[in-house]
Amino acid sequence: MWVIGFLMVAVLVAIVLQHKTNAELRSQIADLYDKVERPDGPEGSARVIISNAGVTANEGGELARLRAEVNLLKVRTQELAVAAKQGAANNPPLNLVPAARWKNAGRDSPEAAVESFMWASDSGDLEMLANTILLDAAAREKAAAILARIPDSARASYNTPEKLVALLLARDTDARAMQVLGANTAGDDALVSLRLQKDDGKTKDEGYQFKRTADGWRLIVPGKAVDKMGKKLTDPPKK
Repeated sequence: MWVIGFLMVAVLVAIVLQHKTNAELRSQIADLYDKVERPDGPEGSARVIISNAGVTANEGGELARLRAEVNLLKVRTQELAVAAKQGAANNPPLNLVPAARWKNAGRDSPEAAVESFMWASDSGDLEMLANTILLDAAAREKAAAILARIPDSARASYNTPEKLVALLLARDTDARAMQVLGANTAGDDALVSLRLQKDDGKTKDEGYQFKRTADGWRLIVPGKAVDKMGKKLTDPPKK
């Protein structure tokens, strides 16, 4: 957003400079009129008519320079205005939805699926969260390896790789507000762009990959994500 603000300030400065240059140009023209000898005689005396031929080479060059500067400022002002509009289009205004307003929106679309995923992560509904994710081969293998290392009592509660990863995701959740910026869909694959506000109040734009399955869209969890979360099992939860 600060980029847009900077561009708008630049536009205003350019406009002010343009008006100032126009005033200088008018002043130069007035000076030329003042320099022309006016008839002091009775009415009917010969008048001096200003034309290009009556302007000295230096004065004509100065006027041409001023006009060129004014035209250049007009062009730059237009370019800045276009850039400001493009910046606004590429940087949607902040419209964050707090976690308290997230809901189970289903999984009929990538946008709905990402809200359901965020809601389940924040609420700690591990059963629901497990149903919103899709583990790739590497993620399933790493989750199975973690399951093999945990006590039997814990394994009984998290008896599938999806449930274990759901637990890890819930522990790792630190988003307190979100904004869906858009979704690019190609066949059964989609990339959802999210703007997340974390515990520290800072915002960060991230991309989430989804895949269409027989029962709706699911978030793809890669192996490296499971590996990273698995190393945090001994850390205290963020929530």
